[in-house]
This record gives sequence, C-alpha cells and structure tokens, in this order.
Amino acid sequence: MPERKRWPSIPRKVMMPGGPVVVVLTRRTIRHENSECWGLYDIERRTITIDVKAEPRQRWRTFYHELTHVAVIDSGLANNLRDKIHEALCDAMATARMRERFG
Repeated sequence: MPERKRWPSIPRKVMMPGGPVVVVLTRRTIRHENSECWGLYDIERRTITIDVKAEPRQRWRTFYHELTHVAVIDSGLANNLRDKIHEALCDAMATARMRERFG
C-alpha cells in the first residue's frame, strides 16, 4: 500500500502588501455568485476562507489561488483586469506555486 503524503498546515495568517490576511478553514459550503467553490477572498475583512472538505492538494491550490487575488488587488492591478483574466492569472499562479512547493 502506498504511503499517504503528509501535507503541511496552511498558514492561518499571511502578511501581504496591504496588510495581514487571515485564513479561515470551514466545513460550511462556500458560495460565490450562486456557485459552490473551494475558497473565497473577502476584500473588506481581508480573510481567505477555504473549505476543509477539499482534498489537501486542492486546499493548498485554493490557498495559492486566493492569495494571488490578494496580491492582484493590493497591487492595484485588479482595477485594469477583466474578471476572466483575473481568474486565469490566479489559476496560473496557483499552479506555478504548487509545482514550485510540492512538485
């Protein structure tokens, strides 16, 4: 039987250019624009919420995706990006960070 990979804990607080961001893990279903999702960034509260029901790899990918939202918004780039491009950028960065950190 293959050995199960142990995933590190996701940080509960991250310092970003606009200030600290709190990371909350929840068992409640997360919804954005009438769709279920694995995570969400709340701009006003500077909080990333991640669904713990997701597999560990998906939780980490979601963390990096949402953290990219924070970076793009904090930098002001979000003011000039259409939503689809913003999402594609977050997906690309999440994929890159996953490969960089976990292979």
